Amino acid sequence: MAASGGGGRITPDRLGCLDGIVQEQQPINRVNTTLRLQQLRVAMSATKLVRGAPLKAYIITSDDEHQTEMVSPSDRRRQYVTGFTGSAGTAVVTLNSAALWVDGRYHLQADQQLDCQWIVMKSGQEQVPSISEWLKSVLSSGDRVGADPKLVSADQWLEWRSELAESGIKLDAIQANLVDSIWNEDNGRPKPNPRPAFIHDIVHAGQSWQEKVGVVRNELKELGLDGIVVTALDEIAWLLNLRGADVPYSPLVKSYAYVSLHQVVLFVEPLKLKVAPIREHLDSDRCPREQSVDLCVEIRRYENVFTDLPRLTAKANSILLPSRYAYSGGVSFAIYETIPADKRRTSPSPLILLKATKNAVEVEGMRNAHLKDAVALCDFISLIQEQVQEGKEQWDELKVVHTLDEYRAQQDLNRGPSFSTIAAFGPNGAVIHYRPSVETNRVIDNSSFLLIDSGGQYLDGTTDVTRTFHFGRATQRQKEIYTRVLMGAIDLATLVFPDSIDDTRIDVIARQHLYSAGLDYLHGTGHGIGSFLNVHESPIQIRIYGKVGHHFEENYFFSDEPGFYQENEYGIRLESILRVIRKTFEHERDSRYLGFEVVSLVPFDPYLIVPELMTHKQLHWLNHYHAMVRIKVGEELKRQNRMRAFYWLMSKTRHITEPCHRSRSGAAGSIISTSSLTFRFIATVLVSVQLLAVAPLMS
Repeated sequence: MAASGGGGRITPDRLGCLDGIVQEQQPINRVNTTLRLQQLRVAMSATKLVRGAPLKAYIITSDDEHQTEMVSPSDRRRQYVTGFTGSAGTAVVTLNSAALWVDGRYHLQADQQLDCQWIVMKSGQEQVPSISEWLKSVLSSGDRVGADPKLVSADQWLEWRSELAESGIKLDAIQANLVDSIWNEDNGRPKPNPRPAFIHDIVHAGQSWQEKVGVVRNELKELGLDGIVVTALDEIAWLLNLRGADVPYSPLVKSYAYVSLHQVVLFVEPLKLKVAPIREHLDSDRCPREQSVDLCVEIRRYENVFTDLPRLTAKANSILLPSRYAYSGGVSFAIYETIPADKRRTSPSPLILLKATKNAVEVEGMRNAHLKDAVALCDFISLIQEQVQEGKEQWDELKVVHTLDEYRAQQDLNRGPSFSTIAAFGPNGAVIHYRPSVETNRVIDNSSFLLIDSGGQYLDGTTDVTRTFHFGRATQRQKEIYTRVLMGAIDLATLVFPDSIDDTRIDVIARQHLYSAGLDYLHGTGHGIGSFLNVHESPIQIRIYGKVGHHFEENYFFSDEPGFYQENEYGIRLESILRVIRKTFEHERDSRYLGFEVVSLVPFDPYLIVPELMTHKQLHWLNHYHAMVRIKVGEELKRQNRMRAFYWLMSKTRHITEPCHRSRSGAAGSIISTSSLTFRFIATVLVSVQLLAVAPLMS
């Protein structure tokens, strides 16, 4: 655990911060936060600003007002104060210390980016205190801790408040955000995105917003509730078939919604709905302010939510305030406080499961989106592999990001990437959520792995896929680790289980082959994914360390992404999206069984696979998967006249023969090879006439 420092002291076990001295050699992507911390501490002591006694500590979360996982640039307050660019983490600043809590995905990244004034609290490691524990150790009874109640979930706020009160420390809601007082457009704060919202057409949504509101109202009736306050942006977007551009990579509109048995009210900036068809879509122009028989959405100003909610719920007896659940943060403490205590009911939002269960149109859309995405990715990889191996052109990580975005943009219905592309070469691949920058950008050659984790937003679906490549000669150990990661991914994809098994209990399936070699990775194995919505969607979180389990249902989509990371050397991750399907058997008992169908269509690299390590079942699945990819993606590549990628795909999806004798030494596997000309001819004929009718992978 990093020791706390005071008054300019340096944390002793930080990168470049040894022995209490800032070393001359610092990571190139490290940010100097001295002035920011000084200004923030001045604000903490400004009694008019904090409306009372000076604060002894101030908490800065990663959240916006809607507890969104990935926030807009103008809402990245924690990033501004700390210099840390990861999507998750909570900072705490006292008068003489500063600490940042991050999970295993960001341990390396935080150590690189935070300057020596910061303590990196590596959550998940032994003896690392929680935020409350640390504050109780450095503060005294009677001290005052502040935070913005709009940027902290109600669940988290109540937990912190209760724990701090045990030591006589008070957590106060500071209405004026202290980071906003020191961060403005003059010192680089971006402006909010002005682009208006737009309608998500029913041809892609598969269900009208009126039908969805009807389903939500039925849920409220079954729960004995009068209404629900919806603050999660993806839930509002799904419910009303609206999309926008307020959050990078996710098509969301900043808004709040109140849904009762008689009213639907949307709190949003008027300019966001300036396009006339949206008001017509919502029947807003004729919507009365009181109860109505006809279904319509009343529009109110975004900032009025805190004054209007008490009036809207005045006659109600019970209002659902969604609690934290998986990636959904629940309502903020500020929203929570607008409803009288006797009317509050807290539980996860029913919209979470409704949204996660894709309808038939969305299921087909997700398949189509992944097919187009595979075309873009295969075409791109065939280009970079050819040019790196032949030395035709120099490539670096930033060029990968820009070029891959361009290839995706060529596909029908694409609306940009679904997150900031991770293109990590060599040592950068060991940083789990690495994002290339001018400072960290590496030239790509044939000496190490290139890990590409990327995805696209399409009107008919959202994609997320990771593949790891090596354009030279990988070592035998590297191949064996790659194979073990692949074996875990296959075993998870082929799992059949009773529906009583939750997501936390299946993570070990993907890790077992790494465990048997004494290896592991510091992130979850899977997350839910939306349909033209968030790339991380509740409820699925396949995390062996998860404290709350979430059950699978048919037509959930989620990722399967084991990996391995060798610090300062390389990273390997293999990610595919799976769909949850029902498994039926001739002699079924009472239990309902589920399995998975893979929808990602990008091949794994056969030259990095050691077949001797794999079971017959795993090799059979891999060959079946590659045959399916060859037919589906191959045909689409030909249709789009992307022949370089077509021939690349043929070479990557060749049948892998099961070794006759599995060598104890782990010798290289046997892969059928055919002359390039003959193979291309045979493959072209097979794909053209579609001699193989490969069914979707059902196991």
